[in-house]
Amino acid sequence: MRAPRVPVPVVVLFAAALAVARAVAADGELRIPQVETALAGRDVRVSASLAPGLPPDVRRRLESGLPTTVAWELRLFVSRDKWFDGLRDERRYGVTATYRPVSGDTTVERRLDGRLLETTVLPGREEAEKALSTLPALPSFTMGPHLAGKPLVVRVRCLYGTNVSLGFVPTRAMTDWRRSPVFFWKEGGETP
Repeated sequence: MRAPRVPVPVVVLFAAALAVARAVAADGELRIPQVETALAGRDVRVSASLAPGLPPDVRRRLESGLPTTVAWELRLFVSRDKWFDGLRDERRYGVTATYRPVSGDTTVERRLDGRLLETTVLPGREEAEKALSTLPALPSFTMGPHLAGKPLVVRVRCLYGTNVSLGFVPTRAMTDWRRSPVFFWKEGGETP
């Protein structure tokens, strides 16, 4: 028994509807306006932030007192003009904020690759929102002789929640990858 054939115009209309829905959804999505890198000796420090800020569902989760986590994925590449960039290292920076309604403050844990960097207590939710939506000048990568003189770039994206696709398939809510300007590192720690 053969499956019924779907007319081509129906398939085209369905594809167009999906494309329009995706374009409308993309207008409200978060983005990373720019990625900045700075060299400090052998360390590459990476800075970025979310624009226009945390989405309403993440803010509501934070206000409810539930632990709210935002994860930043960072990848170091050797930039190539005529081929795919070569991945050299990757990191994951996570920030978890928990609002404590009794005391009115928020605890914030910062982790790099799962290892705890620090735990702080912030007096208000605004500071906690800023901690979740900003990647500070984090020492992310350590340079070595194999990277000296090569054109390097860092790509960053932020995972800030979950969504549902097709009505029942859970997906991660994240920004698109954002690329830093190309930079160079010399063995002495200076840029050319």
